[in-house]
Amino acid sequence: MKEVYLGRQPIYNSALHVEGFELFYRHTGDVDSAEFIDADVATSQGVLNTLTEMGLNTVVGDRKAFINVARNFILEGHLASLNGSQLVFEIVGDIAVDEPLLGALRGLHRQGWRFVLDDYLDNEAGRALLEVADYVKIDMLMTPEDEVRRLVPRLRQHKVALMAEYIENQEILELCQGLGFDYFQGCHLSQPKLLKFRSVPANQLTLLQLIGKLNAPTINPKEIESLIAQDAALSYKLLRHINSAYFNLSRPVESINRAIALLGLNHIKAWATLISLNNIDSQGSDLANIALIRAKMCELLAVAKGLSQKESGFTVGLLSILDVMTQSPMEQILASLPLAEDINNALLNHEGPLGRILACTLAYERCDWESLDTLGLDPNQISDAYLSAMAEAYRAAYERLGNASIE
Repeated sequence: MKEVYLGRQPIYNSALHVEGFELFYRHTGDVDSAEFIDADVATSQGVLNTLTEMGLNTVVGDRKAFINVARNFILEGHLASLNGSQLVFEIVGDIAVDEPLLGALRGLHRQGWRFVLDDYLDNEAGRALLEVADYVKIDMLMTPEDEVRRLVPRLRQHKVALMAEYIENQEILELCQGLGFDYFQGCHLSQPKLLKFRSVPANQLTLLQLIGKLNAPTINPKEIESLIAQDAALSYKLLRHINSAYFNLSRPVESINRAIALLGLNHIKAWATLISLNNIDSQGSDLANIALIRAKMCELLAVAKGLSQKESGFTVGLLSILDVMTQSPMEQILASLPLAEDINNALLNHEGPLGRILACTLAYERCDWESLDTLGLDPNQISDAYLSAMAEAYRAAYERLGNASIE
C-alpha cells in the first residue's frame, strides 16, 4: 500500500475565514521537510489523482481546492476531463506564455474553469494572462512594497480578485488589508499541514472505478453492455460463467446483450462486479467467496423482510468486502464510486433497511450473537439464509475453478 502525502495551506477571505486550501504534492512524509515538488505534469497529475481517489470532500470539505497546474497538463487537454466548482487552477509565474497556451486557457475559461496567476509579475506574459484570470497572487516576500502599491490599482482595472501570499508577520497582513486585498495566505495565518493518505494501487483503482460504474444507479442496459465490452477479459470470463452449469441455460449465450436479455440487468451487474472483485483479490485469499456469501445472504434477508431492494441487498453484501480487499478505509473507497445514497449509507454506517440487513449478516458471520439484530425474523430464517448463501457461493466457486484452466 503506497502512502501519498499532500501539503495543504488555508487561503483566507477578507473576514479571515477559510475560503479554500492550496494543495501541494509532497516528496516525503517528513513533517519538518519544506520541500514540495514544483508544478510539473507529475505534480498536477499527482494532486488530481489523489483528489479523485480520496474524494474532494475528504481533502478540503466544502471549500475550494487551489492546485498548481503545469503548461503541458493544460495543452494536453487533461483539465477538460475534470469538473467541479470547487477546483481552482494556479498558473505559475514562470510558465512559457504563447498563443497555444492562451488559446487553451481561453477555451477552458469560457467553459467555466477558474484560474489564479501565481507569483504575478507585471510583464508582457503576465499581462497577457490577465484575460483568463479570476484571481491574481502577489508574493509579499519577493515583491517590494512600492511595487505592490503600484500593482494593486492597475490589477483592479481587470476585475480580478487579489490574493496576497507569503504573509509572514502582522505588519504585512495589515499592509495587505489596508490595500484592499481580497484573500490572504501565509505562515503568519497558518502553517502548511501534512495530510497522509493510503493510495489504492493503480490496478486495483481501475477495477474499483469499473465496479463503481457497473453499480451507478442510473446505468442502463446499453451502457452496461458497452462497459463490459471494453474489458475483453471481463467479457470472456462473464460469458464463460454464464454458460457454465451454474446457470444451466438451454442454449449457449454468445453476447453480453443476450445475457442481459436472458438474466436481467441486475444479475449481469452483480456477476460482472463479482468477477472484478475476484481480480482485485489477486492473492487468492477467498475474499471473493466471502463477498458472495454476504451478498446472497443480504439478498435473501431482503426478500424475507419483503423489501423491494433485494438486488441492492446483493450489491451491499458484495461491496462490503472492498475495504479488506484494498486495505483502505471504506469511506475513502466510496468517495470515488458513484453509488446510490442508500448503498453508501448501508456500507458506511449500517443505516437504513439495507444497513440493518448488512449488520445482521456481518454479526452472524462473526457469531456475534450479543449484537445480532434479527430484523424481526425468526432466527431459523437467518440461519437458513446463511446456509443457502454458503451453498450458492461454493457452487459458484466450483464452477469458476472448473473454468480456471481455460481462462
